[in-house]
Amino acid sequence: MVNKYKIENFYRLWISEIDKLFSGYIYDEEGGLNPTRYIFSYYLTLLEKFAGNRLEEIEKINLLSGIRGVGKTTLLAQLYYAPKFIPSYKKMNYGNVISQNYDKIYLDVSRLSAEGISITEFFNYYQEVNNIRFVDLNKKLLILLDEVHYDEKWGLFLKNVFDMTKSHKNILIVATGSSALKLKVNPDLSRRSLLEELYPLKFNEYVILKNNILPQGGLSDTLIEAVLTSKNSKELFDFCKDKQNEISIYFSKLPPNAEQDYLYFGGFPFVLRLKNKKSIVFELISGVIDKLITKDLLEMKRFSSETISKIKDLLYLIASSDSTDIDKLCNTLKLDYRPVRGVLDALVQSGVLVEIKSYGQKFVRVRKPIKFLFISPSLRISILSGILPPEVKGKILEDYLALIFKKDFQKKEKKYGSIEIMHDSSSGGADFVLRIGREKKIIIEVGFGKEDDGIKQVENTGKTIGGYDYGIIIGQRTNLELVKDKIVKMPLNFWLAM
Repeated sequence: MVNKYKIENFYRLWISEIDKLFSGYIYDEEGGLNPTRYIFSYYLTLLEKFAGNRLEEIEKINLLSGIRGVGKTTLLAQLYYAPKFIPSYKKMNYGNVISQNYDKIYLDVSRLSAEGISITEFFNYYQEVNNIRFVDLNKKLLILLDEVHYDEKWGLFLKNVFDMTKSHKNILIVATGSSALKLKVNPDLSRRSLLEELYPLKFNEYVILKNNILPQGGLSDTLIEAVLTSKNSKELFDFCKDKQNEISIYFSKLPPNAEQDYLYFGGFPFVLRLKNKKSIVFELISGVIDKLITKDLLEMKRFSSETISKIKDLLYLIASSDSTDIDKLCNTLKLDYRPVRGVLDALVQSGVLVEIKSYGQKFVRVRKPIKFLFISPSLRISILSGILPPEVKGKILEDYLALIFKKDFQKKEKKYGSIEIMHDSSSGGADFVLRIGREKKIIIEVGFGKEDDGIKQVENTGKTIGGYDYGIIIGQRTNLELVKDKIVKMPLNFWLAM
């Protein structure tokens, strides 16, 4: 049991410093408000529902995972000062948030844990000093918990809060954690919470935050819908032709080299403030990986110190190769199969890597080359210190597609049924196979530096998988074209606009 005076001293100091603590997150160097990410609108709507007494039971506890550096703390700061970040033309939609008819508290659980104070102990004191009880709250309370996984019993605390507040709608908790591993598998919160993931920046969001250039409203979603739902290649081609002018106008507004700057440096919001990017950005992004290893993976206590010490070497080998043969990784790293596979699974669960299974390999793991992509091109490029071997230059475009597949495509599953992203591991096979529902198959090839722009790869995979609805070839300098009435060549800009 922690001394009550220790908790009191922490609480008084914490409350007195909160405005100073958050100033660097909500204001830029010129004193203007930092821009918000897309996900802010989701939580702002949730906050308005809460303040307007329309919150659903399952919405009381919200978990937000995401690798370090994607802006989780900034998001919580913006929610804490939400009225400041509502554009004037939207204020009428958020009257309850603007009126601030709720109390609020933000807590960095890593700081609390460093003082040896548990979340439960802190909030027992908080209820006492504010003369309230969670079980019968008569005023609304917003609780923002950052790095919640630093408390070993955080899941039990949130479960208890959920269970004791079933009689009212006066509490809303948003809890973040860099360790997506722990947030996603906590047994205490099954059916008691919602889980969202904050991903690295897509290109269109990067351009909004850096240059304040917005695409036409709804452009991203209509492009995604067209790729997933076109009846055939001709319908997709015609759609792209209709959108070509709109895409050209959008990209004409962008500064020179915006696309390359994004792919190399633009995955993480913290790079937006850097004026001399190249000298420091790789070091900062590599720091994201270092903290994942030294904090999140080390705390899991699943891996030996020898295995932990070789994780960066493993990531380098993945970043510098076209495909991943786990047996070769084991030989190079001098580790057994089980720990290497365990680390790869942990890196996938933590959100750093995306595993693309081989077509037809849903239930059985086969020891043959597997495609592991990074959730942001910036991660691969930083691990390689900006030096890309010719054979992996196309992989940074595949990394970007992995981000779109995870962030956007798979969210359409509620609408269209299962959406599986696979690849053809056979020689000369295509980069991706999308299977939508039971029947529809779309083959996607990144035509970076390939003979025939990748037409052979699409056709080879079509034979391997027993036919397909249409193929898509994505190229950096490709013109929009319909090939053999079955394949659409799509310029990369269409995908960057998604």
